[in-house]
Amino acid sequence: MKKIICSLIAVSFAVLVSAQNRTADYMKKIPALPRDSCNVSKAGAESFKTQVSSLEEQLKGEIDNLNETVDQHMKSNEGAAQERAMKQMSQQYGLSQADIEKLKNKNLSAAEKQEIADKMMQQQTNMSMGEVKNLSKMSDAGKKAYAEAYATEAMAVNQADPQQKAKNDAAKSQYDMVSSQQAINSKISAIGQKIAALYSPIESDPERQKMLDRMDVWHNKIMSMTGIDYGQGKQMDSLAVLIKNEKIAYCKKYTPKYRAALRKHLEILKTSLPDYQSLGNITAEVTKTRTGIEMPAEGTEIPALQAIDGYLTALQDAYKYKLHFPEDDN
Repeated sequence: MKKIICSLIAVSFAVLVSAQNRTADYMKKIPALPRDSCNVSKAGAESFKTQVSSLEEQLKGEIDNLNETVDQHMKSNEGAAQERAMKQMSQQYGLSQADIEKLKNKNLSAAEKQEIADKMMQQQTNMSMGEVKNLSKMSDAGKKAYAEAYATEAMAVNQADPQQKAKNDAAKSQYDMVSSQQAINSKISAIGQKIAALYSPIESDPERQKMLDRMDVWHNKIMSMTGIDYGQGKQMDSLAVLIKNEKIAYCKKYTPKYRAALRKHLEILKTSLPDYQSLGNITAEVTKTRTGIEMPAEGTEIPALQAIDGYLTALQDAYKYKLHFPEDDN
């Protein structure tokens, strides 16, 4: 029996370590940014893109599997979660089993809904719906006096009723947890905006589009002369040189900017991984508090893995501004 227990502990520890190392493993697998993205052969550029794309495909599959694991786990515990939610509602709002059954009825009448709402309000705040309506009609001075009296009464109730205090403490704990989740979500959103701001100035640079437009015009002129021999060969050659030089200039102008953005992106990713992990952890805690369901440990890594995927998407475009290759001259 002792051997079985030790074996189970070993397996559980291995699963936990695996979950904790998944993010670190993918960070180690990220290919280094090439030293020079303008002086590269077409084969070299394609090889690098394939390398990054392959890793990203593997990572996307990992994320999909993790999401599926979490979804299946939640679905398999759905019944228990519903029962827990009903029990919590019953305890928090003082609802009877008959009231709970009524709430499950989609065809509940307006009067029945009002009755249950009044009971929930009375249990939670010691105020009836009628008192709430009257409160809205009070003057500011009246509302202040009522609030002070209500706070005094609530304090007395908490002191006299430990169970009520426990309910209030539990509600505050859940509120604090949700607030923490919202705070980390806001931080993650700000990180995303910061990363997007690294690339947007390059894409929105009007001069970049002008260079592309000029190349298109020259290319269209060449195409219009193709197949017609009126001694325009030299003009076509001149246009081809213009396009080649513009492509080289295009790479030299925008590739260094994109490489700088990639380096900064990776730096932000590394420093932000604890925030992404915190998001996964707090989401699991909120889920457990609300449903009673313990999320699989590996599911907490999903936000961090998605952040890595975002960097890989950008990295595979390291050569996106490289439009001319040495092979094109042959």
